[in-house]
Formats: sequence, C-alpha cells, structure tokens
Amino acid sequence: MEDKIIKYGILSTASIVPRFVKGMRLTPNGEVTAIASRTKEKAEQAGKYLQIPLVFDDYHALLEHPDIDAVYVPVINSLHYQYAKDALLAGKHVIVEKPFVLHAYEAAELFALAQERSLFITEAIKTPFLPLYQKVKERIDSGEFGAIRFMTFRQSYTGGSYIAGWNRQKEFGGGVLYGNEAYFFRMAEYFGGKILSCTGTASFPGNEAEDQCSLSVSLENGSLASLAVSTRVLFENGLTIYLDKAVIEIPDYWKASRAVIRPQNKEEQIIRCPSEYELQYELKHYNTCILEGRNCSPVNTPDMTIRYIRICELLYQSFENGGQV
Repeated sequence: MEDKIIKYGILSTASIVPRFVKGMRLTPNGEVTAIASRTKEKAEQAGKYLQIPLVFDDYHALLEHPDIDAVYVPVINSLHYQYAKDALLAGKHVIVEKPFVLHAYEAAELFALAQERSLFITEAIKTPFLPLYQKVKERIDSGEFGAIRFMTFRQSYTGGSYIAGWNRQKEFGGGVLYGNEAYFFRMAEYFGGKILSCTGTASFPGNEAEDQCSLSVSLENGSLASLAVSTRVLFENGLTIYLDKAVIEIPDYWKASRAVIRPQNKEEQIIRCPSEYELQYELKHYNTCILEGRNCSPVNTPDMTIRYIRICELLYQSFENGGQV
C-alpha cells in the first residue's frame, strides 16, 4: 500500500490548480497525471506549465481515461455537483473544491453514491490538518488557559479572481459566503464543538452575489464565534480565540503557521509551525483514506459537509428577512 501511487486528473485550469498540483507533489502517494479544459489551447498551456503529461479538451474524456484513479473538481461552484457525480459514475475517487455543492440534498446524494460504488469523496478543507492547529488545540485542551468563550474569524480581500467573473454571479454560486463557509464552520467546530445556531447578514451590490457577510454561531461548548468577510475593505485577517486566562491570535487562519498566546499577567508565547506548503497535509490525508478503502474522511465528515451546506441555504433564505436561522 505504501508504494501505490494514486493518479489524479484535474477538471479545469482554474487559478487554484497550480496550488493543488504543488501540494500533491509533496505527498508520498499521489501524482497529477492529467488535466482538462474546455479548450485545447488552455489544456495544453496548463499541461506544459505544470508538467502534466496528459491533456484533454473535454472533461468527460478525462473521466473515461482508464489510467486515472481520482479526480479534483475546481470548476465553477454551480457545476461541482454534476462533475463530482459524473466522476463517481466513471469510477473515480473525488476531491471537490469548497463549497462542496450548493444544496444539502446534492451533498447527501454524492456521499451515498460514493458509498454505493466503494469510492472516496470529500470536500477540500485544509485547515483542520494544519500542524499549527494541532499544537494550539493541545494547549487549549490542557486547561491551563481555562475555557474558550469567544472566537472571531476575519478574512478580507479586494483583488484577485475571487471577486471577478463568475464569483460575482448568484446563479453560479458566487459570493463570499460559499467562498468562506467551510473554513469558518469547520474551525469553529474544531475548537467549540457542534454548531447549535447561526445568524447572519450580507450586503449585495445590485443584482450580484454578496460582497460582504457577517455570521455568528453558538457552539456546543457554550462559546460563541463570529465570521467577518469583506471584499470592499481590508482589515486584519486572522483568528482570535478568547479564553478565561489568555488570548490567542492566529494570523491568516486559513493557512496558519504561527500563533501568539497572550496569557494574563505573563509574557506572550509564540508557537511556530512553518510548513513547506499548507495543502500537502489535507492531500496526504485524502490519499491515505483512498488507500485504506474509505468512502469519506473521518476528519471532514459527510455529516459536517451536509450540515454546513444546509446552514448556507438557510442563511441565503434569511438574508432577506434579517438573517435569523
């Protein structure tokens, strides 16, 4: 099992693809052998730039190739469901870029189909696999700083592909909620237990998808957490965890490599966990799951993915009447 290499194909030449390829090349059991685009020119350009041997100008031609074991799906959000389903029906394991799908019933169907066909499927969420979080959680779980009372998650960006093109269109699943929900919900539960309730508000420029959102959740351990996302203004991105006896600051929480602990009446402490590349940890985990014959990740479970998408659906329904879910 340790020597087996899982051969991946990628559906799309999206801007995130080079990051996936780099992360996979740092794992011991996976390699990217194929890439597809809607045009031959784009596929060939990406194949040459990323040194991927097989290129296709048709997504289904890639799915039908017998030498491909697994597929990464980073197409536009509204197409995640269909291409993930097509990949499973073609006998491929599947990693779907976040958001997994746009509707909870679609997520449930995909997980059931993967189980039926003895295939693996997951939503790509890197945060719980980052080594820094494991060390921070160990310190919190030791009890030395008391209990978590409140967490604030902050993410902002005013440029790049995330605020252009289809990302601005509601019908394609654009907007900052679907772009950030997986990190927030997953890490809030990582530290605070299951989400019990969620409220939120968002701003919509004209008929476009939301460009800002603010969410608040209550958690199983009695703590609260909030998320602020904006593409209008920049603020100090990161995660702040407030405990009885300390405050923990984690800059750029979605790719965290450093945490600053500020205990009451004591000198601050710094935890550093530099990584060669942050995507490698989740991809190594997914490869292990495939090699072990799992249908899903025990870390990013189907229950989590389905619940998070259901919360998003309810939030979008609620934005018009005040945001109560």
